[in-house]
Amino acid sequence: MSQFSLRDKLRYRWDNLMSRGPGAMIAVLAFCTTLGVVAAAAFVTLLGLHSEGRDPSGLGENVWIALMRTLDPSNLAGDTGWGYRAVMLVISLVGIFVLSALISILSSGLQVRIDELRKGRSLVVERNHVIILGWSAKIFTILSELLLSNHSRQDACIVILAERDKVAMEDELRLKLPKRGRTRIVCRAGNPTDPMDLDIVSPQTSKAIVVMAPDGPNPDAETVKTILALTNRRRGKKQKPYHIVAELRDSANLKLAKLVGKEEVEFVAADDLVARLTVQACRQLGLSLVYTELMDFGGGEMYFHENHKMAGQTYADVILSYPHCAVVGLQTENGTVTVNPPKDYRLSSGDKVVVLAEDEHHIRTGARPTSLGSAIVREQFPADRKPEKILLLGWNDKAPIIIRELDRYMPKGSALTVVSTYDVSKPFDEEVPMLNNLTTEYWTSSTSDRTILDGLDLTQYQHALVLAYSNHLDQQECDAQTLMTLLNLRDICDEENHRCGLLSEMLDIRNRELAQVTRADDFVVSDRLVSLVLSQVTENKHIMRIFDDLFHIEGSEPFLKPAEHYVQLGVDVDFYQVAQSAILKNETALGYRLKSLNYEPEQHYGLRLNPLKSQMVRFSAGDQVIVLAETDV
Repeated sequence: MSQFSLRDKLRYRWDNLMSRGPGAMIAVLAFCTTLGVVAAAAFVTLLGLHSEGRDPSGLGENVWIALMRTLDPSNLAGDTGWGYRAVMLVISLVGIFVLSALISILSSGLQVRIDELRKGRSLVVERNHVIILGWSAKIFTILSELLLSNHSRQDACIVILAERDKVAMEDELRLKLPKRGRTRIVCRAGNPTDPMDLDIVSPQTSKAIVVMAPDGPNPDAETVKTILALTNRRRGKKQKPYHIVAELRDSANLKLAKLVGKEEVEFVAADDLVARLTVQACRQLGLSLVYTELMDFGGGEMYFHENHKMAGQTYADVILSYPHCAVVGLQTENGTVTVNPPKDYRLSSGDKVVVLAEDEHHIRTGARPTSLGSAIVREQFPADRKPEKILLLGWNDKAPIIIRELDRYMPKGSALTVVSTYDVSKPFDEEVPMLNNLTTEYWTSSTSDRTILDGLDLTQYQHALVLAYSNHLDQQECDAQTLMTLLNLRDICDEENHRCGLLSEMLDIRNRELAQVTRADDFVVSDRLVSLVLSQVTENKHIMRIFDDLFHIEGSEPFLKPAEHYVQLGVDVDFYQVAQSAILKNETALGYRLKSLNYEPEQHYGLRLNPLKSQMVRFSAGDQVIVLAETDV
């Protein structure tokens, strides 16, 4: 084995010292400067050198003089005596070198620090902040909703951790979310499944954590890994449980995910959520608008209001006790949430009322009306459900779930026709079970070809549903195909003077604005709806129980029913009377929709959710009342 020379050893130690960064370099410069200043002062003192006209100085004074020459070489001009000048010239040259090197080191060190900050790896020192783990197209909807919910907060903060460049994230956010109010958005680069990277965003001091499903072949596995990284890091430590909201793409993974997350995580199963809402909305024109209004923060928000004075009162009394809020349901003492409970249910002291209000300041009780209005319609309208025909155009992973849900909702003897540009025989046979209420047929043909659509005889269908080809095309191509199909279907309906409940799935919210020219006011925008639910549950985890109840076939859900079932048409009534009429039918009134404004986007398509109960309104034929009820008749 060859021996290392002294030069090699010294160079190795020098390289190690320099690799420690600017701090080590500055320390070396300080040492060299001190050594040079002391050596020059000692040399001048020992030889008795001094400037002409001045007495020789001691070592301490000469150290000071040499140091000043190091920092300011211009002082050399006043020196006399060649020996003294020579020494001061040397120390001045050393000073020039040291200052130049110091400036260079500081400049490069500052640039390195800036580069490190731009990498997004510095610790986030925040409290009560919302953390978003991951990045997808849904993040902009989530952020816009959280910004709305934070508009009255003084110092709100949202922290994003994703495997993307920090500067790129900030540039995109600056472009798409220029107005942020008082809320700060902080971006950090890192892997959400890495516990060390999670420590950067300080999850232990956060208010809520949103885990977004990443784009990729197996997004739910990444979501579960992220939850494990969060919960395992905390377990065994004396920290409060996290408030985690996680998105799952496939509801089949929900059981496993709940085993991992336990009580700390509220899961939003995207495919199941969109499929259930799609089934409900395709049967009722306008229902997706109601759900969008319920889910976003732009209009009313859902709150859990506890008022001990309500103890002993019936649910019917509670509905009429909130003049500025629409009552949605109740949360009992044991935490169970029920939408539209029985009207004669009496509240206990620990029960909370679920209300829809503009903000917390509008939640207050008032005097109830002492008598029923004269315009109230008391009659019950018997169920008369006839078999229906449904047309489904397109196919994706949500189609089997939608078909199963349709089978549960539709009357026995109903028929479903499936048409897809791509062959769906294999997934249809494997994933669609034996149905009880629906008979099905399917074939492969272009769903955007006008000739094919004309041959379907659209007049025989009561409902038509257009799904995106998300398994075969990218997002924009999917929406382009959907838009072409939608335009053709609306034109056929106009030509045949046929009113068909049409619902289309748009993946990109921007394409919904393009589709407004079709006069179709009912869309399911998949990513947007999932984002809205994630945002709501981030603010209040108990709201997920309300959505679970609303989207389940058992229990109550929103319906748009004819206004003449509740009050007389052509008569001025207030919403107290509408609410009282709904109570008589074991329903909860949330608002109404005016037919004359159905195609006015700036008027929310005629939708009035959570109106002031004392506000007067006159209903006409075709107007609808929005209620929570168990049946649609």
